[in-house]
Amino acid sequence: MPRDHWRRITVAVILTSALTLVHPGSASAASITSDNADAGFTASANWGISGWSSQRYGADYRYATPNTTGSDVAWFALTVPAAGNYQVEVWYPADPGYNDATPFVVAASGGTQTVRVNQRVNGGRWVSLGAFSFDAGTGNAVGVSRWSTGTGYVVADAVRLTGDGGGQAGFSLPVSRTLLPRSEYDDPHHDYPAIDLPVDTGTSVYATRPGTVVRVDDTSCGRGINLTGTDGAVYTYCHLSAWSVATGATVATGQQIGSSGSTGNSTGPHLHFGIRTGSTYRCPQNYLLAIYDQVTPPAAAALPTTGCYY
Repeated sequence: MPRDHWRRITVAVILTSALTLVHPGSASAASITSDNADAGFTASANWGISGWSSQRYGADYRYATPNTTGSDVAWFALTVPAAGNYQVEVWYPADPGYNDATPFVVAASGGTQTVRVNQRVNGGRWVSLGAFSFDAGTGNAVGVSRWSTGTGYVVADAVRLTGDGGGQAGFSLPVSRTLLPRSEYDDPHHDYPAIDLPVDTGTSVYATRPGTVVRVDDTSCGRGINLTGTDGAVYTYCHLSAWSVATGATVATGQQIGSSGSTGNSTGPHLHFGIRTGSTYRCPQNYLLAIYDQVTPPAAAALPTTGCYY
């Protein structure tokens, strides 16, 4: 992959932009959080209570042994204020003895969807399951199932829904929508179709489309990800400080796949993002701007190949 570079921008400018620039017509993000101790949480007697791990959210969390004959879901009920698209995140303590394929069940408007999470890693923080469409109202929104072929306890601790989900259902920005103003998504790249997004090391990086990932690790991209979307396009992420998924993993839209950094041919922390169809590099700016504006983005094959670099 061709070399990359860093467009310098001060932290002060990044923070000011993130706090003050809001694109007209975009709804403000609203978060709804539910802990296992809240009244909206329900679970059978098969689910124990523990406060052992310091990575827990709140005073305690629930745990249960896996069961390959029944689901026995522990549900978090939430009140969704308005129909729309929401980023779904979960919190759990991680431990080598916990389950490596915990099924999280999302009761989206189009039907329930299951996302499996390795609860041996990424504990003590919010982990994205992806962006999903929800109807307005109160009811079971996210659950943890015992129906796992993995080994170790499955854990239910806390869930969070955030309005706008980084875009509309099926699409997500590669970083949280609150981090950068709209103007950052139309900047040209330096020598071929791509874009550099100025974010600090450790920033969560998300799958913009559902698909299958392959890790990259070379002197140019550094630690990276090639995500082959269900649309057949390849979405490339470079200069990561860490991966969150393994080669061959199937990921959902908005699921965290890594953390940004400055590995490879890079002179400072940022996220390099590119789109390729076959061997053709495409300009990702219109794609990202559409997601930011919460409209359906152009198909990858329809994106231009010139006009986005200098």
